[in-house]
Amino acid sequence: MILNKIQLTNIGPYRGLNSFDLSPTVGKNVILIGGENGAGKTTLLNAIKLGLFGAYSYGFKTENVEYYNRVNTFLNNSAKKREENNFLIKLEFSLIDGFEKIDYILFRKWNRSKQNLKEEFDLIANGKHLSEYDKEVFQSKLKEVMPPQLLDLCLFDGEEIAKIVNENLLSSYLKKLAKVVFNLDLFEVLEDDLGEYSNQLFNSQKMEELESEIYDLNQRERDLRTKYADESSNLNYLKNERSNYQDEYDKLRNDFEKYGGLVKSEREEIIRDINVIELSRKQNMDKTREFVADLLPFYLSKELLVKAREQIKGEEALQLHKQLEAKLTDDSMNAILKSVSDSLNNMHSKKIKEQVLNLLKPAEDIHQIHGASFSESSLIENMYLNVSNNHDQEILLLLEENRNKLSELQTLREKLRVNDSSNEFSHMIQQIEGLQQRILELDNQIEISESQLNELKSELTVTISNIDKIQINLKDNEKTQSSFLEAQKVIALSRRFREIQLKKKLQQVQIEATTMLKRITRKHNYINSIIIDHENYDVSLLDSQKEHLEISTLSAGEKQILLISIIWAIFKCSGRKVPFIFDTLLGRLDKTHKATVLREFIPNCGEQAIILSTDTEIDQAHYNILIDNLAKEYMLDFNVERKETHIINHYFPFKQLELST
Repeated sequence: MILNKIQLTNIGPYRGLNSFDLSPTVGKNVILIGGENGAGKTTLLNAIKLGLFGAYSYGFKTENVEYYNRVNTFLNNSAKKREENNFLIKLEFSLIDGFEKIDYILFRKWNRSKQNLKEEFDLIANGKHLSEYDKEVFQSKLKEVMPPQLLDLCLFDGEEIAKIVNENLLSSYLKKLAKVVFNLDLFEVLEDDLGEYSNQLFNSQKMEELESEIYDLNQRERDLRTKYADESSNLNYLKNERSNYQDEYDKLRNDFEKYGGLVKSEREEIIRDINVIELSRKQNMDKTREFVADLLPFYLSKELLVKAREQIKGEEALQLHKQLEAKLTDDSMNAILKSVSDSLNNMHSKKIKEQVLNLLKPAEDIHQIHGASFSESSLIENMYLNVSNNHDQEILLLLEENRNKLSELQTLREKLRVNDSSNEFSHMIQQIEGLQQRILELDNQIEISESQLNELKSELTVTISNIDKIQINLKDNEKTQSSFLEAQKVIALSRRFREIQLKKKLQQVQIEATTMLKRITRKHNYINSIIIDHENYDVSLLDSQKEHLEISTLSAGEKQILLISIIWAIFKCSGRKVPFIFDTLLGRLDKTHKATVLREFIPNCGEQAIILSTDTEIDQAHYNILIDNLAKEYMLDFNVERKETHIINHYFPFKQLELST
């Protein structure tokens, strides 16, 4: 899209009829509009959006009371007070449709009567008035070619870009931008619509088991991807926060090492001793707790344990005696003795049996109580051996050792307290310790987040694998023709396509963004390449040695240049022909970067670049850099008394300003 002209009649501070010629010329793509704050630059941008999309620009599907209330605040107050009835936005623009350039003239007019508004909309294409049906078709097509959110993304607002950089919103911004610019949001809408369609088809009584399962798995995959993206953003935020705390800690640490002198050395020795003692006490306490939990009850009932052990041994002997007596019958004994000697008779057999059984018979009369199994008997024996090893004396020694160590620890802590409170670095020490504690907490949160991320990734992989398996089973069962399954297949195919397409596009973006960044930044060899993760849109930088560079080390201006380079590269790789609008883009850049942005970036950013600027942002030196690329230039002059803006067909008069000063 190319914006050629805009005419504002009684819109905002633009009283009466006011026109801008925004059309670029051959070799000159820049439209420069200067104005002080409050002169009407933002009104001009809002008028373009409102003129193109009407109610849709505010998120409404059709005109309604809320929409008309917003429009009413956008109309010129003086004209409303005089009860004039001429409020108009006229836009002339060009679009390429089917390799054919079409010139459009759009009229959006509002009539007021008794404080009520009524909107009229008219459209001319290549000199021909369109019918109501054709206008509806055009508006639907316009929402696809240049939706309001895409127009918003074409606006390089310096304050917004600074906010994105300073508040670590880069990943989420790039995610939103890439979806819209690469049309991936259309596939997401398709997936949502098919999901709704599948939901309508879903009937647990009629749907067969496999179809029901694949439906649930697709829903699960979608939920997992959402959770994965959210957790990735959370992990990125935690890492950025930790990096900031680490930078602050390193600075304080360096200052302390630089100025702390002997105080630091003595204090670190005390802390080291405290840590050693605390670790030793903790190990002793762990052993004590283990003893109390496992062995102490048996030490307290040692006599009962001994009696139980003796009873079990007696029961075992009695049980063995009974079993052997049952086995050694008279017949079996006679058979055994005959195999040894024919001279042995029945009398010998009885005596031998009696003597063998007496060897096994318990010394005292035993009544069976426990009937313990072999494993239970072994547990009693092991516990008896443990109790017999006098572990209680070792625990008493450990408790005594801990008492002594506690006294030593209290002495060291008091020494540390006196040391900290009596030196001029105590405040710095408290800050360092606070930062250490926060960094440890963040490390723990990062570890948890990474673990959750890995779990989600593993679960997502298993879910996708299960989906593939079920699809194979359904195909084998000749159920691939069902409309439900086809919808699920399209959803899966759409998701895979988005992943592949996004990865491919982001690789191109990395190359283009790196090239532009090197042209703009003054540190030509500092950043060698830009890497964008296609899953969570995290941006990382590599130097000439392929080492990672922390984005946090860049200045605010360098971060801004990094962002606009990536945004520009995304639009270039998308192949979209859109106007770029720059609102106070240069405010945070230094003199060198301002010049390179105006010299290298602006002329190459597209067929049309509209720059909204104050006289301090683009002064005479920067104006001279732009002059060869200027197609049109304007200045907005706001009359305070009349509260209206006039359009002057030139930029700020620098020479007059210099003479007056």
